Amino acid sequence: MLLSSSLRTRLSQYHWQTAQLKRGMQKGKRRSATFGSSLDFSDFRAYQPGDDVRQIDWNVYARTNRHYIKRYLDEQELSLAVYLDCSLSMGLEEEKWQMAKTLAAAIGYTGLLNDDRVSVIPVSEKGHAFSRKKGVVFANQMLRQMEGIEAGETGSFTEKLPRYRQQKTALSFIISDFLEPVEQVVDQLKLIHTNQQLRVIHMLSEKEMNPELSGDVKLINVEQETDTVQVSVTRGVISSYKERLREHSRQIEKTCIDRGIGYVQVSTGQSIDEILFSRMRKKGWLA
Repeated sequence: MLLSSSLRTRLSQYHWQTAQLKRGMQKGKRRSATFGSSLDFSDFRAYQPGDDVRQIDWNVYARTNRHYIKRYLDEQELSLAVYLDCSLSMGLEEEKWQMAKTLAAAIGYTGLLNDDRVSVIPVSEKGHAFSRKKGVVFANQMLRQMEGIEAGETGSFTEKLPRYRQQKTALSFIISDFLEPVEQVVDQLKLIHTNQQLRVIHMLSEKEMNPELSGDVKLINVEQETDTVQVSVTRGVISSYKERLREHSRQIEKTCIDRGIGYVQVSTGQSIDEILFSRMRKKGWLA
């Protein structure tokens, strides 16, 4: 089960924060700073020429002999999308893949609970997207679809990503290990960031961050098995690898900061609760 009953209960107390809302065809649970025509009363203000006379409160006029109109809180629907990297490197370790799917499911589940318009999209030729559903009634359908997603895609995740992008989305999450050339990752993040708020969840396993290898080994690129290299693993080699990985991550994080993209790096050494209710809350993503 991707989401335990205790995790579902905790998620029901939160919603996704965003500075951007795009008006949908239906009402949501989120209130904007503007005033509109929902059923939630806000306050009165003096009538001004040009105001809709149907908004005049005649009961107030009878008491004060002055014209006042009612103001109502405007509610807007949040359109939310989650893009999940389904490349081979994401599925090489079961713990890493299950954590990635659980995070994607948790994001989508929280959105559905809050009447957001939710899409959860596996970036995969075989995976089926959970597209633009609204309401907790669709939560079990989403979780079933998520359970069945497998990681086995070859080729570049970031190059494929723009083809899967949902139009008219206000908030998007990308979950990936980004184990691709950093220049390629940066270029594609800039492209998909256009006209929406974007949050990047950079996921690595503990073995990727702290490999336990020694002696002569043959390293294979799992997404391109003809790409192999024979290496004699020493402390110096491990140290060099860790520094290159840190620099790779730093460049991705810097691009996100420079462009106003939310960024968090997580690992399989952390719990789902820590990532959601500590890391993401501290960043102001979850409230």
